[in-house]
Amino acid sequence: MTEDRERNKACYQAEAAEDESSGWAAHKKWKHEQKELRRRHRHKDAPGFYLFAGLLLILIAVVVFLYQMHYISSSNWLAVFLIGLGAILIVTGIRRIIISRQQAFMPIRLIGGGIVLCYGVALLLGVSNWWPLALVVAGLALLFTFIVLQQEARKRRIVQETLHESEVKYVYIIDNANSIIMEVDPAGKITFMNKFARDFFGFDAGEIAGHAALGTIVQDEVGAAGSLETMLGGITTHPENYLHYETENMLNDGRKVSIAWSCKPVFDDDSNLKEVLCIGIDRTEQKKTEELAAQQLQEKTAVEERTRLARDLHDAVSQTLFSASLIADVLPRVWERNEDEGLKRLEELRQLTRGSLAEMRTLLFELRPAALADADLGELLRQLAEAVNGRARLPVSVEIEGRCEIPVDVKIAFYRIAQEALNNMARHSGAAGGRVTLQCRPDKVEMHIADDGHGFDMEQAAGGFGLGNMRERAGQVGAALKVESKINQGTWITVIWQNKAGETEQ
Repeated sequence: MTEDRERNKACYQAEAAEDESSGWAAHKKWKHEQKELRRRHRHKDAPGFYLFAGLLLILIAVVVFLYQMHYISSSNWLAVFLIGLGAILIVTGIRRIIISRQQAFMPIRLIGGGIVLCYGVALLLGVSNWWPLALVVAGLALLFTFIVLQQEARKRRIVQETLHESEVKYVYIIDNANSIIMEVDPAGKITFMNKFARDFFGFDAGEIAGHAALGTIVQDEVGAAGSLETMLGGITTHPENYLHYETENMLNDGRKVSIAWSCKPVFDDDSNLKEVLCIGIDRTEQKKTEELAAQQLQEKTAVEERTRLARDLHDAVSQTLFSASLIADVLPRVWERNEDEGLKRLEELRQLTRGSLAEMRTLLFELRPAALADADLGELLRQLAEAVNGRARLPVSVEIEGRCEIPVDVKIAFYRIAQEALNNMARHSGAAGGRVTLQCRPDKVEMHIADDGHGFDMEQAAGGFGLGNMRERAGQVGAALKVESKINQGTWITVIWQNKAGETEQ
């Protein structure tokens, strides 16, 4: 029993010491808070202190001046000083009326100033019974204070009611907005999330408030964590970078969503980051639609390209190979009857096969644009000429002067212009032959394409698709294109590209 009593006594003493220490800590905390409030009050009321001190110094100077000039005697200077001091207290008290945060201190100044003023007047007039007048002044001061504070209380009540209504409307709007609205502190914890956002992500208010964004709505990965830290660190210095950006977020069930965010930093009085306000819009379905549209466009482009290649194969290569097959079938019999005619047919067969080969290479370039960029421009022009010869039985001579080491975009532009010109020559010119000349120099590249066909009217053909396409390609690389044509005399096309660097480049 003795041991139990001793043990209980020790426990009671420990609890008392703990209560005493906790009470002492609470008392110290309260004193610190009161000291901080007084410091802030002195800081906020610094203009009032300077006003009071300035008026007091002026009053002392005026009293000393009047005494030295013998306007007041040694017996009534104190009365004049008290009258002035009371007036100063009343003036500074009235000043506090217009400062809402200091109205609680107004009665002290007004009552004290009224009493001091009455006492000074009593001394000056030689009245000994001055207390009734001082009480009347104090009562008037209290009545005036009551009226002012009553009006202020009414104004504050109206303001508070208005603010409450505005807050209710604000909360209603925020909670029912069709957007994700949330606040994140500098540590990356979610401090607020509206109802729409909670329903969207699949969290209750207790499940998300105060929890880190990483692992809840942001994937718990190294890249995602780095992205979140970058945003929280960079939004204070470059907030414009986070007004419109898109991230991949995560729902409570693990599904991934794409959200377009607009984030704005909020700072405290010391310009430190307090929180980040984020507004998000779900773009998951829109992004899927865009990806589906892009995929459909890609598939449509591929189908159109395959259709075009199939048409080119049918119109050019298959027809040429069919003609070559017919010549090869009759060639033995023709050779037996007439060797000269057989040699002629053999040469025609050779031209057809070479044309088909050139046409196939051209189609391969269309399928592999990288091969087109790596090929030599002169060789590309020869293949185009052989393809036209094999397809349309139109002989086109090619003359190459020098080797063109030019940028890839310039090479492709020259190739496309020549391709368009030779196709027009084969389809529309009715020419017996054509000529392609390419001159490669360090300072410029010049290409001439000519035929002896029936030509065309330049004014009527100025808006044609073929000529417009050639002009567009020449303009894209800064080349000059000149087209001339005369009826029954042929057509001449000149393309000149100047090397502004003064030397060739790859």
